[in-house]
Amino acid sequence: MGKLRKPFVILFILALLLPVAAGAQDQPTTLRVGTTYIMDTINPANGFYGYNIRPLWQDTLVEWAGGQNFEPGLAENWSVSDDGLVWQFKIREGVTYSDGAPLTANEVAWSLNWVIDNEIPSMISYLSNIETVEALDPTTLQMTLGAPVPDMISAKLLFVWIVAPQVWENISGDDITTYSEYDAVLGSGPYMLTDFQEGEYMIMDANPNYWGGKPPVDRIIYQEYANDDAMIQALLAGEIDLITSVPFSGTQPLLDAADSVTVSVSDHFSLEELIINSSPDGTQPASLNDPIVRSAISHAIDKQQIITVAYLGYATPAATFLGPAYGDFHNTDIQDDAFDLAEANRLLDEAGYMDTNGDGVREYSDGSLLEYRLYAPESSTYYARVIEIISNDLAQIGISAPPQVLSDDSLIALQPDYDNDLIYWGWNFDPDPAFAVSIFTCDETVDGGWSDSGYCNPDYDALYEAQSTAVDHEQRREAIWQAQQMIFDDKPYIPVAYYNSISAYRSSGFSFDSNLAAEPIKWALFHGFSMK
Repeated sequence: MGKLRKPFVILFILALLLPVAAGAQDQPTTLRVGTTYIMDTINPANGFYGYNIRPLWQDTLVEWAGGQNFEPGLAENWSVSDDGLVWQFKIREGVTYSDGAPLTANEVAWSLNWVIDNEIPSMISYLSNIETVEALDPTTLQMTLGAPVPDMISAKLLFVWIVAPQVWENISGDDITTYSEYDAVLGSGPYMLTDFQEGEYMIMDANPNYWGGKPPVDRIIYQEYANDDAMIQALLAGEIDLITSVPFSGTQPLLDAADSVTVSVSDHFSLEELIINSSPDGTQPASLNDPIVRSAISHAIDKQQIITVAYLGYATPAATFLGPAYGDFHNTDIQDDAFDLAEANRLLDEAGYMDTNGDGVREYSDGSLLEYRLYAPESSTYYARVIEIISNDLAQIGISAPPQVLSDDSLIALQPDYDNDLIYWGWNFDPDPAFAVSIFTCDETVDGGWSDSGYCNPDYDALYEAQSTAVDHEQRREAIWQAQQMIFDDKPYIPVAYYNSISAYRSSGFSFDSNLAAEPIKWALFHGFSMK
């Protein structure tokens, strides 16, 4: 998810310094990464995007190693009491922030308590059910929980950044979420933020104090492009070296044909969906709340055509909000609504939705038209093709939904009041299903919450709570399957596609031994990256 782009010019004068011989490995090196959106804000307290970039600056106790794999981060190892309530983490010795200040269990405890005490918007949901956090000594961190949890390692600690007390201890109130100085990202990660021009570029340099050893490249530059095609052409021209998320663009096939480019494709924790406004306080027409209308819309979406045309075949049809990448958490019992315009029309006919004046648009019982606002963000150009297909199919069942692309910021601004009808958007979910399940809870419908549909159902909340404390895998799986079924039935989302993750890089100067498409960039750089 991104926002309005601005052209980027300064980075064209920055050369990529690559070693030309084995003896040149110590020469300064630069990795240039292309993107159409860098991040919303560098402030970790209010930054909801950039989760692939932030680990380059600020460490976590546990690190995501791609797929459903995890490895030690600042914590070398950990243990849990027999009752599941007390966790202890052995914090690495000799770790410092990039400014040279020591980072011990004391600083880790301070950082986690800072998130809890200030209810930091971007991270507080991960630390639910944690009652106390304390440093027993400089290398021992202890957490006490209110109830056992199944996802301490696989979810709760993956995206809670360890911040610097020397930056944040004198900042309070609203200033926490508005602070924008570069030291907001001061941490113990392998890189330090050097320069950031929003909408244009970001530059970061290697942290000489990094506890994990010398970073593999000396400088990383993120260059933001105005659109997907411009970014792909830049990779082909050698202006950038890596695209971690290749868009579904008309120029994408050129990458496959380029001898100088290596393309990697893999499954991903992704979902692209049609969001149906389900808020009881939303501005959607009353007809959109009718389960019959929602079912008709579902039958009228040609997912296979969308995948062929918009995703260029790099996706599979989605039936539930958790895809196959989640293993046995993916509910295979759910049978998707078939694309069937005749069935969609039958449902609306039998429910009494008629087109009395012959204008091609059905009417609700109060005389209002089945006419809805259909939006998508401009950050990914293929979204425009998706909503055009959806709009055309809905017209065949008497529903008017003119497609409209808005800036990401404009769409986000509609969320607090749920001032929308239908939105096509997508998620890159966490590797543990907990977060994906949480976005449909009532708690997330508040201003600043993760709910983009406004869906609120106490029965669903009970399933979320059940899975959040079910340490038995089978019990947790059953609760998550029931949650998926409830969302399928109520349809705040109509899942459309699980897309593949595609990365591409110029292979003349370096290579990735790992399957980069499925890996966080920090993990990929430190596991299998090599210079030629």
